[in-house]
Amino acid sequence: MEDSNNDLFYCQLSRFHRLYDRALRSRLAPYDVNPGYLAVLQHLWLADDVTQTELKGQLDVEQATLSNTLRRMERDGLILRTPNPEDRRHHAITLTEKGRTSHRLVVEAIEDLRRTVHQGLTVNDRRYFKRIMRQMTDQLEDDLTEPLFVLLDEVTE
Repeated sequence: MEDSNNDLFYCQLSRFHRLYDRALRSRLAPYDVNPGYLAVLQHLWLADDVTQTELKGQLDVEQATLSNTLRRMERDGLILRTPNPEDRRHHAITLTEKGRTSHRLVVEAIEDLRRTVHQGLTVNDRRYFKRIMRQMTDQLEDDLTEPLFVLLDEVTE
């Protein structure tokens, strides 16, 4: 057991995530971009004029979450959703001019945060951290996809 709650890995990771999220939000706010928009924007900057179904297939996100994100992005003037005249259930999702020009600004904001976070770290420190995070993420994905077996003779009352 760790010495205190401050030393628990989860607490450290959670605090880092909260601080990183706040720093990223403050850098993106002037451009009406929320960190939750980044995965969608990244995809649209590469391939514009897609349907919500196509986006859903490319992103690791629930359908309801994607719908809400797209609704907020449209409200913020980053995308347009145009109904397909042949099938009103489908909409073409395209970037607005604001959405297109935000690309450079968002990349610069993320780069600024990256420089801040990496300050004082060596290239090897960063590579090692990325490798460890990737390994831990893979382990969690495996853990969540493996079925849980309970051996009845091992259960005690």
